[in-house]
Amino acid sequence: MLVWCFLLIFWLFAIYSVSIFESFDLTLDFVEKWLREEPSNYYYFFEQLLKFLVWLVLAWIAWLVPLSVIKRWKYIVFVWTFILLLLLFTPLWITLNGSSAWLDVPWGTIQPWEFFKIWFVMFLWAWLLRKRDAFDDMWFFLWFIIITWLISGIFLLIPDLWTLFVLWVVALIMFWYAWWKPKYIFATIVLWLLLLSIAATQFSYIGNRLTYFLSPETDTTWRGIWWQTRQSLIAVWWWWRIGKWYGKWLQKFGYIPEAQSDFIFAALSEEIWFIWNSILLTLYFLLAYYFLQALPKVKDEYERMIGVGLISMIIVQVFINIGVNIKILPLTWLTLPFVSHGWSALIVNMVELIILQKIISQK
Repeated sequence: MLVWCFLLIFWLFAIYSVSIFESFDLTLDFVEKWLREEPSNYYYFFEQLLKFLVWLVLAWIAWLVPLSVIKRWKYIVFVWTFILLLLLFTPLWITLNGSSAWLDVPWGTIQPWEFFKIWFVMFLWAWLLRKRDAFDDMWFFLWFIIITWLISGIFLLIPDLWTLFVLWVVALIMFWYAWWKPKYIFATIVLWLLLLSIAATQFSYIGNRLTYFLSPETDTTWRGIWWQTRQSLIAVWWWWRIGKWYGKWLQKFGYIPEAQSDFIFAALSEEIWFIWNSILLTLYFLLAYYFLQALPKVKDEYERMIGVGLISMIIVQVFINIGVNIKILPLTWLTLPFVSHGWSALIVNMVELIILQKIISQK
């Protein structure tokens, strides 16, 4: 867990620096509404720190819960997360910072998909193990496609394309790990790309993202989707021309939207670029290596596969977030695990680590 501790240290330094403008802007609005006496540059930092301290207590309680109980709770988790997803189609559903998958609740805002993804891993592994020998190869493949579409297709309606994409990639990794059949893996990729191309013609938000990604000049105002990507690239690649260091960069002052969450990688890149990026990517690599080298020693196949699914979920989200920040993937609203601001993501990432640690710690 030493790697996790270093990630949290990076998180503290990152949030402290990059959230200054967003904190001041938000708290200034609070002052105008008579909710605060004066604005603050560190609202997001102290808010996240307080929630983290509360979560440490909850995490300790979760650690005391036996893994067998957690596995038995998968259906309760399903009911709870599915209800949260359905609430996205009620007045509680809000669009926040360009992302639609948010619920406005009394204590703040939450993203239901963050909680849903743990259940997704636990359910899909149970289904794969139970049905792997029950069908012949073709029927098993077809049912895998149908099941993944049925339980993840709701994100097309929300709409939340990149959550859907993360679930697909993780499902493919799980499918490969549980049932190594190269031709069916390839067929799955081709079929999903075909379905995605069809969805792009039916859902305008998907088509717009792809259009701006492939042809940014179509954003004639330069203030639409391309603006976020453009400012992110400036932060990542122009660090040597700006000549700034930690705490003294420019893009966080309203140029990069959501510098404290979705674009925190780009924001930090402008401050300590190569050093920051190299250390952060090394920490993610060590985190993945630590669990992946330990998981094969776990005797229970279901628990071992849950571990593979959870660590895959974390690493896939890392690569997608960084890929968006450096423009090798279309714009999305995924946070960077353990680093971005957001209590829903932090809670779920920590739950994933607790479950992973419990799995590899069993005798």
